Amino acid sequence: MELRQIETFLAVAELGSFSRAAERLGYSQSAITMQIKQLERELGVRLFDRLPRGAQLTDRGRAFAFHAQELDSCCARAAASVRVEDGADAEMVGTVRIGSVESISTAILPDLLVAFHDRYPAVELVVRTERIERLIAETLDNRLDLFVTMDRSVSVRGLTRTLLAEEDIVFACAPALAETLGALTMDRLAEIPLVLTEHGESYRLELERQLAERDRQLHPIVETGNTETLVHLAERGVGVTFLPRLSVASSLARGELVECAVAGMQRVHMASQLFYHREKLLTPAIAAFVELLEEQFGNTAG
Repeated sequence: MELRQIETFLAVAELGSFSRAAERLGYSQSAITMQIKQLERELGVRLFDRLPRGAQLTDRGRAFAFHAQELDSCCARAAASVRVEDGADAEMVGTVRIGSVESISTAILPDLLVAFHDRYPAVELVVRTERIERLIAETLDNRLDLFVTMDRSVSVRGLTRTLLAEEDIVFACAPALAETLGALTMDRLAEIPLVLTEHGESYRLELERQLAERDRQLHPIVETGNTETLVHLAERGVGVTFLPRLSVASSLARGELVECAVAGMQRVHMASQLFYHREKLLTPAIAAFVELLEEQFGNTAG
């Protein structure tokens, strides 16, 4: 097994195409095909299903992909290690690939990334914002080192989970709109202007469940997956939003938003959770990021 074959395998796995992998790596498509066939013969398994819509990993291919990513990362770390001085005071290097849902990306990650960069300026941080289903898949395939989400407490086969904090989901709007709307009840939620996350977000689902018990439905005037956009719309008086308190904390502190109590509403809260693969080798850089992440959420919770 050669490192070139590993690189080729990972390119095909990521792109889902032999031809696109050939373009990226600068090989002919026939050379890519030959390398993959050689690798499959050596391993004694089929790694890809060749389908009309592209190359898709088999179950054994997905299992191999995790360790192939580890090998690729190990080679990168080995190369980086000779570019810094030896000794206990050598500068930490490497790459940390971080996944996150939108609410965490806008509320927590910016300050966290700045703090981490200040401590470890030679470490490269790669951040992806996706829905939780995609984050799980990419962590299982080792395309992400870890991810942070806000959802109901869940366990995922093959992943290690750490509970970071619990967060209330709250209604908030501009002070002038709050005064105009007056006292809010569950029955009135179907009538007031709402700016909400897209359908399917965990805490919106919980809100819809409670309304369904009263035979009511939501009719938001704006739906978007971008949490920061919802905060800005709420600040400008467009409507009432329903977001994790950490997402609106700064606006509440500045007085640009006020929290709105809703009579008859049961408390909605979600858990901020960290996940990484159970077989993941936590490099010093990844371990340092996890430590700072737990510290940051500890400070936020307090």
